[in-house]
Amino acid sequence: MASNAKKLEKKQNSQEESGVSRVCKGFAKAAAEIFINPTCRWTVIAGSFRFFGGYAIGFFMPAYFGGMYPLRKKWYAGLNAAIVSLCGFTSSLCGGIVSDKYEKQGNYMTKAYVCIFAGLLGLPTIALCTLINSSFWFSIAMLGLEYLFAECWFGPAITMVLNTISPENKGFAVSAFLFCTTIAGTISTALLGYLENAYNAKENPSAYGYILCVFICFSYGGSIPFFFLAGKSYEKFKIKEAKEKELSDM
Repeated sequence: MASNAKKLEKKQNSQEESGVSRVCKGFAKAAAEIFINPTCRWTVIAGSFRFFGGYAIGFFMPAYFGGMYPLRKKWYAGLNAAIVSLCGFTSSLCGGIVSDKYEKQGNYMTKAYVCIFAGLLGLPTIALCTLINSSFWFSIAMLGLEYLFAECWFGPAITMVLNTISPENKGFAVSAFLFCTTIAGTISTALLGYLENAYNAKENPSAYGYILCVFICFSYGGSIPFFFLAGKSYEKFKIKEAKEKELSDM
């Protein structure tokens, strides 16, 4: 009985190890293809720029509002939750609807244009939110508009990756995409933490606004050319795919 139990345990351990090995190999293959496939590569680079700014907003915007408007902390907590959920959801939903609708009509650059549009409209709204700090209501309204305009990029971006990566790597593509982009977000928060101390932002909260503005403008502006490159590559892929489908239907 004891020997049978040991054999069973060894078999289970072997199956677990082989399962982990398959997962690691699958992830590595997907990550490698992401940087070989041009559409995936440009999209990941653009997404990394966006995560750089997204993490800055997520981790340091509360410090900005808390420092500039200390009497409005409860208002900020409630309104920020509503903005992230309602405006973010609306933005994501509209981005997906628009990009799918016009792609079906043969406009294969639509997904990239939605991502570019998100960055372009996010720039002025976040600048107004972080640089003009005379009114809490103005700042929170600009934050709401920023989420409404700028958060429509993720769905179209990840769809470009999934539509162009090889079928066997689709399962790990999202994980590889998020792994790469999260690294950029982690770098952002580390740099912000350093600058927070360097400029004594806790004692001078307006510094949060200037630092956030620079980081997010770098993030959104930096993503635009790479989303354009991703869109052009995606357009070529879809045109080729459409032609191959026509030939196979003949």
